[in-house]
Amino acid sequence: MPFGQGRKLQKFPRIYNFTDFTMTADVAAQPSQWNTLGSVTVPAQQEITFGANDPTGGSGVSGRSCYLILGTSGGSLIEGKVRFALTNANETNTVVVAEERTEKLRADQNDRTKAVLLPEYPMRSGEDSKLKILFYPDSATAVTVDYDGTQTDALIPVTVYQ
Repeated sequence: MPFGQGRKLQKFPRIYNFTDFTMTADVAAQPSQWNTLGSVTVPAQQEITFGANDPTGGSGVSGRSCYLILGTSGGSLIEGKVRFALTNANETNTVVVAEERTEKLRADQNDRTKAVLLPEYPMRSGEDSKLKILFYPDSATAVTVDYDGTQTDALIPVTVYQ
């Protein structure tokens, strides 16, 4: 029997940053369209989805804090909408897990009462499928997201099954 076949996959919550999403250089985001900031290809014998369950004491709200901030090389913040999406290997079928404004996503990475909470999404991406971060800028002209700038950072909760 092949490894993993017939066994229950173990759940492992993680926090991904832009490097995990293979964003290793500045990204030119074109206006009036969804731009891919980065993507993760699911490795063999794993399943991954956005979000992670993190029940809190008393509040009843589950989900881990999701933080994302985008900036230019000049230190200006870039505004727009961000989507977290699952897609098949051929990118012919995409499911948007969440969509949020940049202003809200950068609210606070340490205070869950202010942060966007991203609970574990019930659909998982399997081997060779992808998790993607998409961005639709407010700007009427192209903007460049400064990958290694002080105003650019991401802490995206995911759940890995292996």
